Amino acid sequence: MTAASRRSTCPWPDPLDHPGPLARPGAFLILALAALAACAPPPDPSPGPPPVPGRVLGTAPRPGPPESTASGEELALVTAILADLQSRSFAENREFCGYIGLDPQGRWASSPIMGGTEASCPLPRVPPGLRVVASFHTHSTYSPYYASEWPTTQDVATDASDDIDGYIATPGGRLWHVDTDAMTVRQLCGRGCLPQDPNYVPGDDGPLRRQMTYSELLAWERSADGA
Repeated sequence: MTAASRRSTCPWPDPLDHPGPLARPGAFLILALAALAACAPPPDPSPGPPPVPGRVLGTAPRPGPPESTASGEELALVTAILADLQSRSFAENREFCGYIGLDPQGRWASSPIMGGTEASCPLPRVPPGLRVVASFHTHSTYSPYYASEWPTTQDVATDASDDIDGYIATPGGRLWHVDTDAMTVRQLCGRGCLPQDPNYVPGDDGPLRRQMTYSELLAWERSADGA
C-alpha cells in the first residue's frame, strides 16, 4: 500500500531576534571620528570582544539520528507495537503509523500512534526529546487492488527523505525492515509471524523475495502498472 499522505513533521527552528537600528551620530561627531581615523595607526589584529551572553552567533551541527539495527530492544519494541496494531488495522480497514526512537535517557520509546486510511497514514509530530530511529506502519487489510505484502517505493522514499529506517506489517502477517542506507527492504519474519488478516489470500502475494532493492521494487511497480 502506498503512503501518499505521509508527511515529515520536523519542527522549524525559531527565528533569531535582530537588534533595532543603531542611532545615527551627529554630523560633528562623524567629522571628528574621520579626522582621528586618518592619523590613527592600523588596528590591532587581536580578537574582538566576547559575544554578548544570550545572542546566538552560530549553530553547531546536530547529531544525526541513531542507526537502526533491526535487532535487540528496538526490534522487540516495534514487533510488540505492530502485533498489537494488526487487529485494529484489520477491524477498521486502515493503516496505523508512528515512530520509535530513544528518549533523553537513552531508553526506547514510541511516538503517539496515528490512524490513517486504507492506503495511507499521516505520521505524527515527533515528541520533544525523542531521537527518531525508524517509522512503523501497518498495511491495513488484505485487498487484491494493493501490493500489500511488501514495502512500496513510496514507503522507502518517505523514510529516506527523513534519514531514518522503517518497519512495515502486512495483512499476511509479515514484518519488513526498510534500510535507507542500502536502499533495500528485508523480511524480518515471514507469513504469519504477526497477526494475519482472516481474509488474506496467499496466492495473491506476487513476486516476493526475502530481500529486494529499491530498483527491483520500482521495476516491479512499473511493470504492474503497464509502464
